[in-house]
Amino acid sequence: MAFHDDTDLTAPRWSVWRECSLHWRSYAVTSALAIVAALIICAGIPKRYTSQVKISDEHFETDLLIGLNNMAAWAKGAINEHKGLRMPQVYYRLIESPSFIEEMSQVRLENKGTDYYHYLAHEHKASLWERIWRGISRDTLSERDRIHAIIHENIRSKVSSKYGTVVLQVTDQDPVVAALVADSVRAHLEKRLADYARERYTRDLKTAVSKMEDSRRRFEAARDEYTRFRDSHQDLTSAVAESMEDHLMNEYDNTFSAFSRDREQYFRAKAFVDKFSLKFAVLKNASVAQEPSGPVTFGYVSAFLFLAFVATTWWCLGRRTYQEHKAAS
Repeated sequence: MAFHDDTDLTAPRWSVWRECSLHWRSYAVTSALAIVAALIICAGIPKRYTSQVKISDEHFETDLLIGLNNMAAWAKGAINEHKGLRMPQVYYRLIESPSFIEEMSQVRLENKGTDYYHYLAHEHKASLWERIWRGISRDTLSERDRIHAIIHENIRSKVSSKYGTVVLQVTDQDPVVAALVADSVRAHLEKRLADYARERYTRDLKTAVSKMEDSRRRFEAARDEYTRFRDSHQDLTSAVAESMEDHLMNEYDNTFSAFSRDREQYFRAKAFVDKFSLKFAVLKNASVAQEPSGPVTFGYVSAFLFLAFVATTWWCLGRRTYQEHKAAS
């Protein structure tokens, strides 16, 4: 049986590059339109300014204050149950919390004569496209929720667990406001963590006092029982008496060791409360930006040119494929 190949070997072949180059005018027109569209969009977005504060986490600072050397402080920091209070990841979660956003909304802006909330309510300029979108989508957010959403968007943090640093970043349409709020974020974060840690250390001190008193009572009971036994058994000749003495002596040693350990924990917990001071090491202070950080015109133009190139290429290749399919049918 003979097979017949219907493939037309004489059909002209075409390349993607040649087909696209034939439509260079289309690429020129769409690129020009893309650039114009990107510039129009950038023009409708208010300028933004960014201010940053870089802080360092010093998780063994308090251990150094109570007399431990660097190695001992580091070792305790590696296993200390309080370390979670001062890990950079905690700062990020705290900054993202609604309660912290509420606090920042009440920050006083001396250069504006009002707080951050009312400044945003009266002077914040929404972009043209944001206003159009809110009109189309019929945004039902309350004024309070809208302002809090803006604050949440303006305040950002970047954590480096490797170096133990946190970058606090505030973006605003006024460079002075951005610097003032950035410094306020650092101060409020420091205060919130200090209050929480101080409360935690106070609770730990109460627990340490309770444990020390319990171990003291057990030690004193073991000591008194051993003393009474020695007073009533001046001549230890029987094996039973010697065994009882060894048992009481071991009980005395164990309770004394436990009491000494709990007393050391008490003094350490008391030192944490008495000498506690949470201060960030500020590696970079907030400064007033001289140049806007956005919108980035080059980024918008690049993105629109890419989209224009992809769309034009699909149009050229799709048009050629459709013509061949139509001719074949």
